[in-house]
Amino acid sequence: MAYKKIISITIIICMVVSITGCGTLDIMKGLKSDTNPDISDVSDLSDFAIVDDSIEQGTSEESVETITVNAADTKLKEIVAYYEDENGFVVPVNTEIPWEEGIAKATIRSMVIGNEIEQRIAQSGLHGVLPENTEIKGMSIKDGLCRVDFSQNILNTESYEQEQNMVSALTYTLTEFPTIDKVEVLVEGKELASLSKGYAINTAFERKNINLLGSENGSNYTVYYKSPDTEVAGYYVPITFSADKVENPVVTVMEKLFNGPPADLQVSNKIPYGINLQGVNIQGDTAVLNLGIGAVNLSQEEYEDMNKIVVLCLKQFGDIANVDFQIEGLSFEEAGLNFEDNNVTPVFNQY
Repeated sequence: MAYKKIISITIIICMVVSITGCGTLDIMKGLKSDTNPDISDVSDLSDFAIVDDSIEQGTSEESVETITVNAADTKLKEIVAYYEDENGFVVPVNTEIPWEEGIAKATIRSMVIGNEIEQRIAQSGLHGVLPENTEIKGMSIKDGLCRVDFSQNILNTESYEQEQNMVSALTYTLTEFPTIDKVEVLVEGKELASLSKGYAINTAFERKNINLLGSENGSNYTVYYKSPDTEVAGYYVPITFSADKVENPVVTVMEKLFNGPPADLQVSNKIPYGINLQGVNIQGDTAVLNLGIGAVNLSQEEYEDMNKIVVLCLKQFGDIANVDFQIEGLSFEEAGLNFEDNNVTPVFNQY
């Protein structure tokens, strides 16, 4: 009798387990069909990418390597591009951009308003000269002539002056490359007589009269001045002046620098008050600047500021490689000044 009870209990237990197991399988099947569609049916997954995340036999999570790309390992190229400041002056900027084939195109793209590099440089108070979303459709370089084909967005300018600055900036930027001497601008593959606000583009452009104050005709020359420092840094502004005749361009530029900028411009020459230029003597590839007695009061910082802007102004003269200063015909050392000379390199604004 006891034996029959044991068999009955065993049969009941098996029936319970069987029923429970079937219920569990039904529940799991329901979850899959309701919330996890079969991955083979991609008709409802058009917004998603299918990623194969399977791990091969014999591997483990510890064996999976993660490759990290270090931004510092990205090859960068130093360029000079031209931007515009709030006063409407075209300003050279020395910066770095990621290297790519066709670096001239990449340089021009960095001048488009809204470009990532343009946004970074805009923190210094400068902004791009090319209208937003302007694209380069093509570029060719032959015998020193660079022809650049832009999308029609380049016509989205606001004034004649903006177009003038844009073409000037493009010309100076592209002629920084040694293989380019002249620049032609095309729009959607066509040679236009002028841009939307009337600035003529029916000719090839060369470096000439950047930020001109005066007449285009004559013996013009360029002098660099310094803008007031901003939260980031000040920047150097090239200004072109008109002259009927220039006998010695180096002397003319140095005299204009030391005499100071026009009073209505918010720039300075970084020459301390009381320092005057008595003469300039060219000795081989060295420009020797003879200063007045007031220079004996120069500080190290004042000397460095003066030296930088002098070197920058003389950069335009390829035959001048060095600058030397005197006081009343005596070397700085003979006059009792012993400044640290950090071998000033003539660079433009660095951002």
